[in-house]
Amino acid sequence: MKYLFLSITIGLVACQSSVKDEIHLISGEAQGSTYHIKYISKTKEDLKPAIDSILQVIDKSMSTYKTDSDISKINAGDKNVVVDEHFRKVFEASQQIWQESEGLFDPTVGVLVNAWGFGKQKITEDKLPTDERIAELKKYVGFNKVHLTADNHIEKESPEILFDFNAIAQGYTSDVVAAFLSSKGIENYIVEIAGEMYLKGRNIIENKAWTIGVENPIKPLDDRELVATIQFTNQGLATSGNYRKVWTDSNGRKYVHSINPITGRATQSDVLSATVVAPSTMFADGYATMFMVMGLEKSKDFLEKHPNMAVLLVYSNEQNEELTFKTKAFEKLIIQ
Repeated sequence: MKYLFLSITIGLVACQSSVKDEIHLISGEAQGSTYHIKYISKTKEDLKPAIDSILQVIDKSMSTYKTDSDISKINAGDKNVVVDEHFRKVFEASQQIWQESEGLFDPTVGVLVNAWGFGKQKITEDKLPTDERIAELKKYVGFNKVHLTADNHIEKESPEILFDFNAIAQGYTSDVVAAFLSSKGIENYIVEIAGEMYLKGRNIIENKAWTIGVENPIKPLDDRELVATIQFTNQGLATSGNYRKVWTDSNGRKYVHSINPITGRATQSDVLSATVVAPSTMFADGYATMFMVMGLEKSKDFLEKHPNMAVLLVYSNEQNEELTFKTKAFEKLIIQ
């Protein structure tokens, strides 16, 4: 019996040692867009069902497009909703960025998002909000007008206040999926959800760092052009831009989804896109949106006070020329 046990043990060790790391790919639909995950592992376990379940849980918490989600119920005036950990983390991160941006990043901008036709209901040109209407709606915007209680209830100064976490939730979701992969012992992966991504480790199959190309947001999808190629790890990346979500009226005026909560208007700043690399994709996502609203000069002032932030801004000058601004931290990520 001893020899039989020994032979079985040797056979198991030999079988395990023959298992090699492989690249695994998972993709699907998420949060009104798509997701793509690449990871390196010896495991043969199908992780897609668990990942899809995570995405459904986050949608149930913060999707404004699902009428039975927590955020939709809160927006509809339900005061009995007990929000989950996902909602709390995004709320607290939003509050921090709102404070740092002096109100230019504000997820209570929902009433303005709807008024300018970027919510569930699209609007026609004759329904554009007037100056008077904008002034009225601004009464229901402001993160200082909402409160998350210790027992996870949301208190609003006015029932008309509407939350919209779309500028930060996709980045947060990338972080959650990344944490799930790490919990499974996976150390090398790329998680991308709706363009926001988290990278960990490296491509050990090809023995090189993960490499990401940052696309020129002005170019059409069939004529893609890179403005930078970068390498980083154990960090998140997010890009925000108004090049997709925009509509134009009969006079040629453009209206963009990056709405300024201070002015209440959906006018484009001189920043055309913002790419941020940060320790978490959630914060990268929130800051990228913030820079879109801030505009170039205010963004530069902010970055002078935060010299360690890795940021790439694509902007237009008075001659309508397309230019780029990179922080020193971002330049260090660029490969030749």
